[in-house]
Amino acid sequence: MLSSIRFADCAFARFFAVMLVSCLSPIVICAKATAQNTCTAAGIDANCCAQVCAINPLCCSTAWDANCGATLVSIGCICNGAIPISSHTVAIDTTTATRDLNLAGLCDPGPFGDDTLHNYTVFSWTPPDSGRYTLSTCGLANFDTRIALLAGCASPTVLGCNDDGDGCSAFTSILSVDVVGGHQHYIIVGGYSEADIGVGTLSIESLQVQLALEGAHKWEVAAGGNGHWYAKYAVGFGANWSDIAAKAQNLGATLACANTASENRLIGSLSMATGAGTTVALGLYQDLASARYLEPAGGWKWVDGTAVSFNAWSAGEPNNGGASANEHFGQISANSTGAFWSDNADNAAWTHAIFEFGPKGLPQPATPPSNDESSAPIALEIGQFNVVSLVGATSSADSLGCGAPIFYDRWYSFTPSNNASYDIAACGNGFDASVVVYNQATRSVVGCSAGQCTTSVSVVAGTSYLIRIGSPDGTRIGLPTLFVYQTPVVASRDAISVNFVGGAYDNGSDGDFCVDTAIFPAGADGLGTLHWTNIVGPNSTAAAAYATAGKGDAPTALLDGHGLATTTAINFAVNNPWRIVSYPTDDTGRMRRGYLDSNGLTSITVSASAIPYQRYSAVVYFVGETADRLGSVSVNAGAPIYFKTDSIPGGVFNPLVRATATSAPTATRASFAVFTGLTGSTCAMRLFENGPNLGFQGFQIIQETTPCFADLNADTTVNAQDLATLLGGWGTTAGDVNGDATTNALDLAFMLSSWGACP
Repeated sequence: MLSSIRFADCAFARFFAVMLVSCLSPIVICAKATAQNTCTAAGIDANCCAQVCAINPLCCSTAWDANCGATLVSIGCICNGAIPISSHTVAIDTTTATRDLNLAGLCDPGPFGDDTLHNYTVFSWTPPDSGRYTLSTCGLANFDTRIALLAGCASPTVLGCNDDGDGCSAFTSILSVDVVGGHQHYIIVGGYSEADIGVGTLSIESLQVQLALEGAHKWEVAAGGNGHWYAKYAVGFGANWSDIAAKAQNLGATLACANTASENRLIGSLSMATGAGTTVALGLYQDLASARYLEPAGGWKWVDGTAVSFNAWSAGEPNNGGASANEHFGQISANSTGAFWSDNADNAAWTHAIFEFGPKGLPQPATPPSNDESSAPIALEIGQFNVVSLVGATSSADSLGCGAPIFYDRWYSFTPSNNASYDIAACGNGFDASVVVYNQATRSVVGCSAGQCTTSVSVVAGTSYLIRIGSPDGTRIGLPTLFVYQTPVVASRDAISVNFVGGAYDNGSDGDFCVDTAIFPAGADGLGTLHWTNIVGPNSTAAAAYATAGKGDAPTALLDGHGLATTTAINFAVNNPWRIVSYPTDDTGRMRRGYLDSNGLTSITVSASAIPYQRYSAVVYFVGETADRLGSVSVNAGAPIYFKTDSIPGGVFNPLVRATATSAPTATRASFAVFTGLTGSTCAMRLFENGPNLGFQGFQIIQETTPCFADLNADTTVNAQDLATLLGGWGTTAGDVNGDATTNALDLAFMLSSWGACP
């Protein structure tokens, strides 16, 4: 709304009335104050005034107030002076109108201002046929309008009202309602406030379902599909679920039916890939005549006549909720965690619909993407994040060349500037795509993910390469991400790295969830390593059960940086593990997809025991879904490092930033902390929270180079300065170099044997 402040203006300024009366009567007509303040001065028909004043003489002799308006309603004079409508359009002019209509308790025009139509004009209209009609000033008036439709005036029945129509300029209005043909109705057109008067046009049209195609896709038989076409349409204002279903039938289609988990994934991915849709109609309805009908979950069917044998209801759905408690029609909501159903009312504000056509396809041909074939690839910039929709893509005839199928592919190209290894990640949005890399000149395969979403290739500077990305199973046609970047250097393979990637956030109602962890070097710069271990659940033993329930990535075996089994054990317990809905652009992003959360002002301790390294560093990763929450982390009860949480803009992680603050006032946004020079077989890492949704993402235990344990001042040489530190810390931990927590003759012997430059 452009008005700076909008006040309800019904009883205000009507002073010296018989009594001060509230404007909360069911319907109240309020007149404007005049010098005489009489009924006729209010612009009300003389016959109506005569009737009102016979009942309450003060309405003519003293003041026109709310009681007078209520009396006017009771004798049916709301619609006095109605202008007959005999065509589809009629001129509006409220510049001299004086009456207000208060719909409080009967109809809410919108979320702004009061419930009053100010300075209204009334029209009488008899629809020729029963059905849905659209009444509109949308873009047709020069003032902020409001519309209401009444079925009668003496005992008013308000069929609907609207303040601001969706997409209508200058706060004009649009209203779609069901009417009875041959019955006289009354259309009230007024303003948002007393200042809103003007001229324009009122349009009346029988409702036509308006559709705009946003994407179409054929589920190929070769990809395990049924050969049908699925299309997502944006739906124009005012259409009920029943209207949309009838429109689909007129086009030779049905609203889409998700008879299997695969079909549900395809429909959900189509919905997600072609743009946000807040209320998407699905071909699911509740048969009220069915012997199995029972609220809220009984009698549900598909419009193609099949029973509901596959279940993807969201938690708590169906619930027959909402204001009308008549939710008998299905909608689908899709995101990176899956595609889920809920029930909704026939007259809900449907914005989109998924239609299912037979093998012949849509009335209008679907256009494949421009890079549907290898002859027209789209050039990629290295290191740039790309969202790739496979909707509408066809399956290329080119052989994959590495033993795994690929469907609905698109083609890209890149030319590296140096001889190096490059990683290609095609993960994200709950979708793991397949990728193949070809030499563009020879069409020979130089890299293949073999059904996974990541691969690594060695490339030659100045040579052009093709990247083919597609679906490995034919049902995930949504929004994978494509990211090409130079392979990071592995800082150390002598490391144990763990990420917490699952929890209470379900990753898909059908049990379909990612099984991959980071398989390229991941972690902070200079500290990352190759092999990471997925841990899922609220404690050390719950990972398998959580993964089976679809609550996070599958757990993996605990390995060291060489990919070998380790004796190290991990112990923790929290009450709120989470999986973050994120769209990772690389393997460090994949590593950061979840966290442990104690859900309050407390702490989380993760202990690693049986550590095989004599001396090591600990790197602790943390996250907050809200920025600037204060936290701290410590290791083995040592001095804490303070930080403020970073944020996750749009589901994509910011780069990792190291925390270094030694006090809370100096804390800045960060995402990991490093503790060096640690010894002992157990490392207890403790994260202090300062509110919920701040959590422990993962950690690394990295072996420090053994020959320089005695280099206490880290100047790369064991010399007299280190000896002085050792002797000064005799009997304490200050000069301990062999990891036995005290400084003694054993440490002195170790230092002397390491004397000189570090290797």
